[in-house]
Amino acid sequence: MSLTFSDKKDGKEVTGSKNLEAVIRTLRIPCIFLIASRLLPLVAANAQEQTVRLIHADSLVGYSLNGDSYRDLVGHVVMQRGNTTLNCDRAVQNMTLDIVDLYGNVRVEDDTLTLRTKHGTYFGKTSTVSSDSAVYLNDRRRTLTADRGNYNTDTKVAQFFGDVFVRDSASQLTSDQLIYYREEEKTFADVNVRIKSLENNITVRGFHFEDYSKRNYSLMTGEPLLVQIDTSSDGKIDTMMITSLIMEAYRDSANERFIAKDSVQIIRGSLSAHCGYGIYFSKDSMVVLEKEPVVWHEDNQLTGDSITVYIRDKKIDHVVVDGAAFAVSQSDSIFADRYNQLKGKKLTMYLNDRKVDHIIVENNATSLYYLYDKNKPNGVNRVSGDRVVMYFKDGKIERIAVISGVEGTYYPEKLVKGGVDSYNLAGFIYYRNRPEKSEFPREWTKISQLDK
Repeated sequence: MSLTFSDKKDGKEVTGSKNLEAVIRTLRIPCIFLIASRLLPLVAANAQEQTVRLIHADSLVGYSLNGDSYRDLVGHVVMQRGNTTLNCDRAVQNMTLDIVDLYGNVRVEDDTLTLRTKHGTYFGKTSTVSSDSAVYLNDRRRTLTADRGNYNTDTKVAQFFGDVFVRDSASQLTSDQLIYYREEEKTFADVNVRIKSLENNITVRGFHFEDYSKRNYSLMTGEPLLVQIDTSSDGKIDTMMITSLIMEAYRDSANERFIAKDSVQIIRGSLSAHCGYGIYFSKDSMVVLEKEPVVWHEDNQLTGDSITVYIRDKKIDHVVVDGAAFAVSQSDSIFADRYNQLKGKKLTMYLNDRKVDHIIVENNATSLYYLYDKNKPNGVNRVSGDRVVMYFKDGKIERIAVISGVEGTYYPEKLVKGGVDSYNLAGFIYYRNRPEKSEFPREWTKISQLDK
């Protein structure tokens, strides 16, 4: 392409043409030098950041092997790439592939993180240090050991495998494998995961664990099991076990709580329960059960819209049932189809020395209890009032007190015999799926033995 131009020279008009591409090239040359002068320092600085630089070594030997250039560094070796420092007794650096093998007292420092091992390899192209020997990691208030692992100094992601053990000021964790995201402050652990709280002696185990430190939240799935072992003031060991499909923990300083979701089962001493949703408030020593909860204590069964178990001095103190409250207990082991019953809007069961002392039912309270004369059945009493209190002795009903608005009916044995079911209170259900210790994973016994 040509460019036509005109000009005046010595008073005469001169015309001609020049090649446009030549003009552009002429104008571009100064621009290229200008841009290059600005970019070259940046490129050089970036190249320096991406290159593993030698800071110190007692001796250095260079050689070539199979077309690659090597440096063999011995004695107090210190190398650096960006903010990452590599320390070891000996290093073999492949200059061509940007790989460094580190031997003896290997220490990798990246900001506040320090990783130690006997032998490791640093891959410059991926910014990853890897070790197939035992590793130790320290990152501020957290320490970790494992059979092997790797750490990416760019993404700040660490992976560990085999006999992983993590400890901080409040807890310790073991698993078969773990991924630690430093910048996000989150941790994923898998296979044989076990976490123990050093503050409240709670241990949770499962197959998959996620922890989000910034949110003070963690999650356990894969047959999770929570175990807390307490020693009460009378010296007796009382173990609480909870299983569910999902377990969550919120570590708020003022309101630490554990949440169990779906197929929840609980056992503590002579109390057992199942429900669809449960919350354990560790600081308040309180368990709240929702979604069709059922609680058993000795021979008593409690049901309602929600049930709250209160623990005092590491022993169950009382149980509160709110909404459609119903209590059932077998009246006599010989007459298995006869159940004493209590119902109302609210029910509270009080315990004394781990045994039921009395039960209070309020608001539209109704009781049904069977009578016996010299171990022979003698009919049934049905009583209602604003409030009914049932007192127990040695696990059996001793007496019943009805307060305000009292109404009652006695049905003699000749009417009751053969038609016991027809006298049950409305809403009566006796559940036969009470959780037993034998149904819990065997792991709970191992945990109990370790923590005693």
